[in-house]
Amino acid sequence: MRSSIFTRLMLYLSIFFLILCSLTYFALTSYFEVYYTQSRTDALIEKTKEVLSIYNQDGLTPELQSFVDLAEEEGTVIQIIQKQVNSAETSLVKNTAAESVQVDQLQWTKTTQTEKLGSWVNSQKLAASENSQNGSGSGAGHGEGMNAGEGSGNGTGNGSGNAGSSGSGMENSLENQVDAHQNGESFVMILGNSDHQVEWLSYKEVAADGSQIVGRIPLYSVNEVIAIVQKFLLIFLIVIFSCSLIFAYFFTRGISKPIIRLNRIAKEMGNLNFTEKYIGHRKDEIGQLGETLNHISDELETTIEKLQGELNKERTLDKMRQRFTAQVSHEIQTPLAVIKSYAEALEDGVLENQDEESEYYITIQKETDKISGIANDLLDLSQIESGAYRLKKEKVPGFEVISSVIDRFRNTYPEKNIILKDRCEPELIIEMDRKRIEQVFYNLMSNAIKHVRPEDGIIEVECELCSGQWVVSVYNTGNVIPESELDQIWKYFYKGESDKKGTGLGLAIVKGIIECHGGKVEAVNRENGVRFEVALPL
Repeated sequence: MRSSIFTRLMLYLSIFFLILCSLTYFALTSYFEVYYTQSRTDALIEKTKEVLSIYNQDGLTPELQSFVDLAEEEGTVIQIIQKQVNSAETSLVKNTAAESVQVDQLQWTKTTQTEKLGSWVNSQKLAASENSQNGSGSGAGHGEGMNAGEGSGNGTGNGSGNAGSSGSGMENSLENQVDAHQNGESFVMILGNSDHQVEWLSYKEVAADGSQIVGRIPLYSVNEVIAIVQKFLLIFLIVIFSCSLIFAYFFTRGISKPIIRLNRIAKEMGNLNFTEKYIGHRKDEIGQLGETLNHISDELETTIEKLQGELNKERTLDKMRQRFTAQVSHEIQTPLAVIKSYAEALEDGVLENQDEESEYYITIQKETDKISGIANDLLDLSQIESGAYRLKKEKVPGFEVISSVIDRFRNTYPEKNIILKDRCEPELIIEMDRKRIEQVFYNLMSNAIKHVRPEDGIIEVECELCSGQWVVSVYNTGNVIPESELDQIWKYFYKGESDKKGTGLGLAIVKGIIECHGGKVEAVNRENGVRFEVALPL
């Protein structure tokens, strides 16, 4: 169970966090690469346009030189490629003085502004242009002072020669790549030799005089920053993923552990073991499920106990019915045998006088009444069990009902010491079915008469008001009832081990009648006797 739920939850959460972190990594790296490249491009364009603005206003000035130097320190290379200008001047001087002849002199001056910035052409930044201009000027001045040929040679050698020897190959490649793109266009240039080439992110602007202003930054610096950020994001997301796995472990454990416990409780319930209970303080669905299982366990335990009790009661009832059948058969058989023998004696005329014959008739009548009493008890029992026992309530004085039953027993058993104590008002009115309540007290008195010891022992009847109830008690001296039988004596067909008299229906009928009135019954052992109590609500 643990491997199933715990492992599957961990697997699902791990896959989820892995996918989430991977998507986050690719999304952030892609976004940062685009964003950073665009931001560097925007900065490059801004620097280039600032140089263009200064150049269009003032031309090549020290201020422009300072701005370009500052931009280079910040990582941006700015180059100004001036438009090439070819000029030819022919000067013919004729001197008619003594034997001096001036020959035609053709002077060619070529001025080229080469690239100024770059890691391997730093010596050419704007100084190339100045050297070219200085060389041309110096040559021309020196030529006039000394001679034209030397001046032309020096001017050409110093200016054009130095500049050309340093950067002509690279300038041709740079100029070709720059010329291939339009004004205001961003592009990538590849500069360097066969051994070392560098990609440059470039931007081109054309000045008012036709010069090309190119700003560029090395792509490797952009790529290095992107690689560093990607590496940082990768490490960061690995840490996040590890923390997510730790969270997933405790989260999964917090879910799977109570489920495993609940499953164990359910299995114990299936084995009819209800001692296992859910113990927890969770208020979520798992806690509610645990409380529900506890409730179901309690209900099942109670129900099974009740069913077991009912089953035991049914088994006991069957045994009691068997005993009752045998007892009733014996109780009926005895008076029937007496009736039959007395009837045969009367039929044969064996009696000698009228008095003896009258005595036989009285005996037959008594035995018939005994059989009738058993039949009535069985009828009452049947009505109580089926719920068809109907009461005809009326308001009558309670003491009057009790005294009528007591007077009947005093007349029948004058030798018994029967005492009646009334602690209630004589005119107290009780709502009851008088006939049924008289039957209750009759059964209680019969039970007391049957069990009083010694034969002339005390039978005390007492009535009183207690907690809004009319309580009547019947006490008789004699043997006490075993504690284990105090709750059993009110059951149908029950007879104590030492009780060999009666059918075991009298007290059961008492309880049924009193409960139909909404009252209760109780039997309590007292010193040297037993006290039976019935209580009726007022």
